[in-house]
Amino acid sequence: MKKLTFLGLLLFCTAFVYAQEAMVLDDAIMDSVNFFSSRLTAGSTIAITNFEAETRELSDFIIQELLVALANTGVRVVERSRMEMLESELNFNMSGSVSDETAQGIGRMIGAQILFSGNISQYRDMYRMRIQAISVETAEIIGTRTLNVKYDPTLTGLLGRINPADQWKHQWLYAGVNIGYSAKIQHPSPEFTGYYDFEYGNNVPLGFSVYLLVQPFDLFGIALDFGGNLQEGFNISLLPTLTLRPSSFEIDLFLGMGANLTSTTKSGVAYLGGIRAGYNVGPGVLFGEIRPIGFVDYNAFFLNITLGYKIGFIPRKK
Repeated sequence: MKKLTFLGLLLFCTAFVYAQEAMVLDDAIMDSVNFFSSRLTAGSTIAITNFEAETRELSDFIIQELLVALANTGVRVVERSRMEMLESELNFNMSGSVSDETAQGIGRMIGAQILFSGNISQYRDMYRMRIQAISVETAEIIGTRTLNVKYDPTLTGLLGRINPADQWKHQWLYAGVNIGYSAKIQHPSPEFTGYYDFEYGNNVPLGFSVYLLVQPFDLFGIALDFGGNLQEGFNISLLPTLTLRPSSFEIDLFLGMGANLTSTTKSGVAYLGGIRAGYNVGPGVLFGEIRPIGFVDYNAFFLNITLGYKIGFIPRKK
């Protein structure tokens, strides 16, 4: 038992340290500059030959931020425009991989004493950024800095993707199912005075729904819904849906009309609405739902109180 307790504590501490290591992209860049500033001689000329990344936008951003920050440490910085001219003339890629020999040749051409290069790539559920500085004359490695970078709006925007932890919020199509209790609420008499009673009937008071929600926008979608209960039959409906997602919570508000497929009412036209609220669990949302269902020309309606789960498919950009 003591061994298990110790192992659990060790795993917890490891996970805590692992989580603490990661930082946002801007902080990682500044951390790297602070690391190298003590290793650079004031007045020396530095250049960034390349920074390998998944997208040109991410590479350009890191290079530019490094140049600006390094310029404030007292060194001379070769302008980005000059490096871009050499990139075209010498046919190398500043956002890709460049050999040490090529980098040293470039450094001599532009009169730089120190060259910076680096890369950033996905690592587990984050990104790992590595920056290296070498001497042009001796090819000596002056220093290397490796940092874990967590997803933040800057990184995800430059990657052109969404944080995987938030991907459940941004899908084209959602499929959901819920099941629970269904109560029939009926006027006790034609002279309705505002009092409702619960009529269970002879059937099991079971309500359910299965739906597909097309959501081209973060806040709005339209669901094709098949549901109802074992007392009054099944409805097929179109339900415009408003979706709110504060943090890991989700709230859906829906309202629409449909047709009762096994109607015993005076009219087969159903109108329904409701609220669905839940929490992100795994790839989808675990939710509770309250759904009133009524019928045209019928003096009763049903109230479904259910639990369910929905999951998204076909990722889309934010």
